[in-house]
Amino acid sequence: MSEEAEKPLNLSGYYIDFEPTGVFEIDLILSAVARAGKAYHSTEDWDEETPPYDHRFKGNTPLDWIQNAANDAAAALSTPDRMKEEGL
Repeated sequence: MSEEAEKPLNLSGYYIDFEPTGVFEIDLILSAVARAGKAYHSTEDWDEETPPYDHRFKGNTPLDWIQNAANDAAAALSTPDRMKEEGL
């Protein structure tokens, strides 16, 4: 696990709280969703340009943060070694 992955992610928004899964890439998706909810109460605003709450989020909008985290998770978890490591 990288040093970046060891730093805790904020998994809380205004109306939602997630429990960590223990898999950094999945927790980053949950964090992006939580922080998008913190930035805007309505999902219709998630395409507004917004400075990221966490430097590990990629993109200019909350939708970008979520989509890019999902893309990165898919790439990271699609390797056979990583899938075996995570018990998938």
